[in-house]
Amino acid sequence: MEKYELLEHTADFGIRVWGKTLDELFINAAIGMYELIADISKVIPGESVTVEVEADDRDLLLRDWLSELLYYFNNKDMLLSEFKIHKIDDKCIKSEAKGEKMDKNKHDLRHEVKAVTYHRLHIEEKEGLLTTEIIFDV
Repeated sequence: MEKYELLEHTADFGIRVWGKTLDELFINAAIGMYELIADISKVIPGESVTVEVEADDRDLLLRDWLSELLYYFNNKDMLLSEFKIHKIDDKCIKSEAKGEKMDKNKHDLRHEVKAVTYHRLHIEEKEGLLTTEIIFDV
């Protein structure tokens, strides 16, 4: 089963993400976001970062968590490729992400993702699957 798919959106990029659990949905969203940035199959998950976020609801939690993960690329030049969630509920996530510093000789960048937007962001449950759409400002 696919984890995510690209969505057409004027001037921006989006993904539709699925997961059987909230953990899986969040991880698939992170993978989809980083795959927009680069081919993460070439990223060695050697360096680890801890990411903890609190929000008022799970939609905002997903947006804020993805924004924190994106911070590592935009401000620390890190490409993240593996994501593990230690604890999650509708308002809090404690996670670990692994990756490595971006190397222009090794990593081919695809798109510059500037921000995770609130546009169309809503987690729904359909037929036993959680799903959401995420639009990224590029």
